Amino acid sequence: MNFLYEYAPTTTLIFFFTFFLYVAYRTYRPSAKKHMQDYAQIPLEEHHYDK
Repeated sequence: MNFLYEYAPTTTLIFFFTFFLYVAYRTYRPSAKKHMQDYAQIPLEEHHYDK
């Protein structure tokens, strides 16, 4: 059990860094440019809700 506690910080660092690289790759690849521009406009869109 001590082995698990000893290497937990290193393991989680590697996991989260890998996850960060994956998200950065998915966001900044050229084919995702249109999707990211659409997502950037969401707060500026007007929604008309029927009441």
